[in-house]
Amino acid sequence: MIYQYIIYIDKIYILYSPLILYKEEENKMNKKQSLIQKIKKEELIPNPYEPGEFVKPKNDPSYSKFKHLSPNNWVFHKQIVEKVLEGEYMSILPYSAEFVTTVNCSNRCIFPCSFIEQREIEGIQKENQLYNPKVHMQSLNFAKDLMDKTLDGGVKGIIFTGGGEPFLFDGLEEIMQYTTSKGADSVLYTNGNVAEERRVKKVIESEPLMVRVSLNAGTEDIYNKIHRPFEPDGSLQRALNTIEILAQGSKQNPNMSTGVGVVINKINRYNLKESAKRIAEISDKVGGGITYAAYRPAYNHCGKKQLSPEFLDEVHEEVELKVRPILENAGVSLSNITCRYEALKQERPYDVCRASGLYLELSPYGLAHTCSDRNCHAAHVIGDLKENSLEEIWTGEKRAGRFEYINNSKCDVCAPGCKPHETNIQFEKIEKLRENGEFYKVELWIKEQLKMPVPKMVNF
Repeated sequence: MIYQYIIYIDKIYILYSPLILYKEEENKMNKKQSLIQKIKKEELIPNPYEPGEFVKPKNDPSYSKFKHLSPNNWVFHKQIVEKVLEGEYMSILPYSAEFVTTVNCSNRCIFPCSFIEQREIEGIQKENQLYNPKVHMQSLNFAKDLMDKTLDGGVKGIIFTGGGEPFLFDGLEEIMQYTTSKGADSVLYTNGNVAEERRVKKVIESEPLMVRVSLNAGTEDIYNKIHRPFEPDGSLQRALNTIEILAQGSKQNPNMSTGVGVVINKINRYNLKESAKRIAEISDKVGGGITYAAYRPAYNHCGKKQLSPEFLDEVHEEVELKVRPILENAGVSLSNITCRYEALKQERPYDVCRASGLYLELSPYGLAHTCSDRNCHAAHVIGDLKENSLEEIWTGEKRAGRFEYINNSKCDVCAPGCKPHETNIQFEKIEKLRENGEFYKVELWIKEQLKMPVPKMVNF
């Protein structure tokens, strides 16, 4: 008996027999075998940034590099790989979380700050409220309970950050130590200008994989103009002192990387060289200890208007020509985050958000949000970890409804250059390979990466 299959394409009926389907599968297998042989013969490795692409290894393979927030770290997480292979992106559970201890801050930045809308909603734009549980964790025990539920949900990497400054939470060092004791990796983002030396040293003792200090300027006048700290006198020097203590800590514990962040806007664009000089001075004084400095353009989380393409091109070149030589001479790796510049200049090459599920954002009150770039905004709450498990929140109707709204807008309701952006680009390319009958390239791309050393920052 001969079975036949009818496939409908725009009302044109195409008759497929088992023989034709068999030939198509055979053709795919032959192409897959040819690619396997090519990879072996030419000693190719997967390009971690381009799904399905294989390249000649460089003298310094990318796998040995730092790889914080690398868009392909998901490849090393089995449950995510399984869902990607199935095309079930909404079923992906997060492997990384931003644990926001407080929305209070020692600064009131004008980037605009990504958390400015939530501060206005909660009435703390002009002054901090350390006793308001909606914006500030009220106890170490509460933080531990949230951490237990987060890790029980499968999260492996915790970024301690703030809608403000994490050091304003008294239990920061203890919750970081607790996280390490539970077997999770941790990272800390801080502005460094209210961090006492004894507390910074306790953070170092908690063995985070990385601490990044947001510097953003190299002279006090520009630093204060950008950050508008509540205690402006000596604010820059306090941040520099924190970087120095951390650099010393990295020298003693090489597993902890110290990074410095510089977000570029119109206020500090002519101060970039000065920020590089301050970083280099610390590195020279300590004898190293600063792993990298990341320079990236500011972007508006709360509206459509972004920095102009002309501005972005000019400052990108300035970082390359004026900042890079200073840092490299001091032994500090520069990350001039080109993908952020490009994201602000171009339309998204996708219209569905598939990657947001990789990242959890948890507010000081235990509320989970749609995305790590929603900055604890009340309009984007998808569940309460005090009442439900992480899996219940992630598979719940509220989250599904939010993403229906986001995807119906073709992601236009979201700011460009978000944390999931680069991985969304990867997932879009993966789906195009699936549509084109070349999914075997993706399968091999994943398989070959799993033969490589696991990146240090794989859980972020």
